Amino acid sequence: MNRLEDIFKDDPFGLLKVDYIQASGRTSDEQRLIQSFEEISTFFEENGREPSSSGIYEFKLYARLKAIRETPAKVKVLLPFDYYSLLDPQKYKSVGIEDILNDDPFGLLAVEDFDQSIFKLEHVPKSNRIRPDYLARRKICKDFDKYQEIFDCLHDELASGKRKLAEFNGVDVEVGKFYVLNGVVLYLEDSKAEARQNDFDSGGRVRLDGRTRCIFDNGTESTMLFRSLVKALAIDGFEISESIQYHDADSVVDENDEENGYIYILKSKSNQPEITSINNLYKIGYSKGDVTKRIKKAKQEPTYLMADVELISAFRCFNMSTKKLETTIHAFFDEVRLDVEILDNYGKKCRPKEWFVAPIEVIEEAVRHIVDDNIDKFIYNSKTESIIFKSSN
Repeated sequence: MNRLEDIFKDDPFGLLKVDYIQASGRTSDEQRLIQSFEEISTFFEENGREPSSSGIYEFKLYARLKAIRETPAKVKVLLPFDYYSLLDPQKYKSVGIEDILNDDPFGLLAVEDFDQSIFKLEHVPKSNRIRPDYLARRKICKDFDKYQEIFDCLHDELASGKRKLAEFNGVDVEVGKFYVLNGVVLYLEDSKAEARQNDFDSGGRVRLDGRTRCIFDNGTESTMLFRSLVKALAIDGFEISESIQYHDADSVVDENDEENGYIYILKSKSNQPEITSINNLYKIGYSKGDVTKRIKKAKQEPTYLMADVELISAFRCFNMSTKKLETTIHAFFDEVRLDVEILDNYGKKCRPKEWFVAPIEVIEEAVRHIVDDNIDKFIYNSKTESIIFKSSN
């Protein structure tokens, strides 16, 4: 039995059985395949993950997705509908680009002396690759000079910290707001989105959809669909916040202000490979008195990694609970807290809790947000190594 027969016989859902070709150009089975895949995409959209093998309904979707990934013919039909890269040929070795191109029973893709190099992406990380339908709709923005000054001002405010990246809420976009899609800033200039009925096997759903006008800071524009924009941002996008105003850090202190101690940031001078190999490793601590005295015997204490330390920054605090500030900043950077086991001078195992992996300027910015009493509006994004706004959703 040859491989082609194996493929068609290994079809538990009957998705490869062809009855007739409809006027639309798709067979009834292809339409059923697309509709069945839409259920998987809806599950991913609602749960933020692929279906797993737990639960009867979820297992059905899990098995269906597995069968699709293992069949080049199905993948080829569904790629235009794969908004969440569930069928990325680079990710699943069972189906590759060559398999999809070779699965061409009518010879529609066979062209002599065809340059196959167009299918090779070089110098572009997989996570930064954009679906062709998002790129194809971009064109030169003929009236870009109207927006140039807006983008220049926006970039200045991003550089100064007056604006920040924010979590995309994953639901909708707003006209007049700025977003970042795959590293490119866009301005949503207009939207013609209207409520539309969408029918799936799992039931009907009303969603906004229609054309938008997006102006990109590289001088291009796009009229991509509203839902396509939302889905693209959900995969690799951010919102951009409104301007932020900080309190004056150099405000005058008088005799009525109560000094509460110091928040300090230290860098380890350890020569241990497991410590020296970590970039941006800092200890964030609290001291009621002189910090230099506090760290004098650092190499004898496991909390300092049994090594001398360098004082990077110290913030003198007034009229506030410094201990609360320390606890708050530790919780804020908890995702990047160092997890290491240290032996003290007596051979006892200790796990220091005050060391974090984050750029010094970001840690200092977090302290400023705590002093301004607005830290609850932000989160630390370890991927971009920056503080961003929480989703407004």
